This record gives sequence, C-alpha cells and structure tokens, in this order.
Amino acid sequence: MGRNKLPMKRIENNTSRLVTFCKRRNGLIKKAYELSVLCDIDIALIMFSPSGRLNHFSCKRRTEDVLNRFVNLSDSERGRYLYTISI
Repeated sequence: MGRNKLPMKRIENNTSRLVTFCKRRNGLIKKAYELSVLCDIDIALIMFSPSGRLNHFSCKRRTEDVLNRFVNLSDSERGRYLYTISI
C-alpha cells in the first residue's frame, strides 16, 4: 500500500521544519551530483537552512567560479537562463 500524498505547504513547527530540511538536503545534493556527472555540467547549489546556516554544493568547479560564470553573462543571456517556479 502506497503513502498518501501530503499537501505542499509550509511546516509550521520550527523543529519539524529543521528536521525535514536536514533529511531532504542530502537527497537534493545527491540529485545535483548525479545530474552533474550524467550530463557533464557545472552545477552550484546554494541553500540557507531554516536556522539561517549556509549550505552549498558544487561538483567540478568551486561554487564561486560557477556563480561568476553566471554573473558575467550579458543581461539578455542571463534572462534566458533564469527559471522561476510558481506554485
């Protein structure tokens, strides 16, 4: 028997929110690493935990190098590559 799908909403309890972040953070980093290896891409992942701590990941290059590469794009090029998720 499968699990019920939980509604996507903010977790109100601070402790539960931090625990959920800690559990899912490693899964997200693993997926970013797999995408980097499979597609031979540079990837940078920057996250701030609910407690405000910085977490970052990059595979081939330093995070700063990947961000500088993005920042050095022209405005029109940068606009093409920005994606926003609206829920």
